[in-house]
Amino acid sequence: MIESKAKSSWILYLVMAALFFLSVVFNEYVDIAGIRPDILLIMLIFLSIREKAVIAICCAFAFGLLQDMILPGNVQYWGLAPLFKTLLIFAFLKLFPLISRLRGFSFQLVILASFLLYFIFYTMFYYSGFMNSFAIFYRYALPASMYTFVIYLLLNMIFPQSDQAR
Repeated sequence: MIESKAKSSWILYLVMAALFFLSVVFNEYVDIAGIRPDILLIMLIFLSIREKAVIAICCAFAFGLLQDMILPGNVQYWGLAPLFKTLLIFAFLKLFPLISRLRGFSFQLVILASFLLYFIFYTMFYYSGFMNSFAIFYRYALPASMYTFVIYLLLNMIFPQSDQAR
């Protein structure tokens, strides 16, 4: 039992690493009307459910910084992704005893809300000087969170979380 659980977690991490690599390499090909999913955020949610809190928070900062360095973006906003990813994962971990009691649809709504919260704050800071808040929400935050959530649901169907939650 322990060996199969360890083996399945390694397979999950390899699949997530491959997805991140594909999202970095084919970043411009996965966008729909300029909206890209955040594969790193999905990986961090999976990681925060399966690993210790310190590991998840350190990975959130490191992967956010890696995202800022590798993916195209404005150098002026470097550090924005690690900040918001770390804050989101920290809040998710602090609320995990409450969230872990939720099952099914309620749990998925919490994940969707966390994606939406991340994209609202990230896009509001990133595009604040260019557009008004209403346009930023409907043009970037809402579609990006829905696109990321759909990919999360697909990965959750392949690798269910309920049996391996901390």
